Amino acid sequence: TAMHRVKNSLPLIIVTMLLTNTTLAQAGKAENNKIISEATNGKYSALEGSISECDEQQDYTAEITDLNKDGQPEVLVNISGSCLGGMAGSFTDLYIKNKTGKWVSQFGFPGMPEILKTKNKGYPDIEIGGPGFCFPVWRWDGQKYKVLKKCKE
Repeated sequence: TAMHRVKNSLPLIIVTMLLTNTTLAQAGKAENNKIISEATNGKYSALEGSISECDEQQDYTAEITDLNKDGQPEVLVNISGSCLGGMAGSFTDLYIKNKTGKWVSQFGFPGMPEILKTKNKGYPDIEIGGPGFCFPVWRWDGQKYKVLKKCKE
């Protein structure tokens, strides 16, 4: 009967769906890895991994985001540990493609980024947290992030 054929086909349909979803996820992962590697000039190559710094392996996470909602990705990288992160315990960098298509590092120093609701020229302000009670805020000026709010020493 038709019901019997459908019932017998069900395992094949489920396996096909699982393989298709896995293939799509792998394609998405490969694309993400390509974006991260391109943005960071090969220094980082996946959503998470480790790099060799300070004579030891440092774990990192990379996030592909669209901070200004223009459909083009930006890449935010955080490295855990005091080797690069100092007292903040985290090293932060943000890579944004400029108007000529070149990826440009925006930060590259210790701290933990917090994306704020305030914006300038399409990009959100970013607070860089760390030890202490005052945290600097960086603002997009149309070409790069610059300090908006400094903290007194």
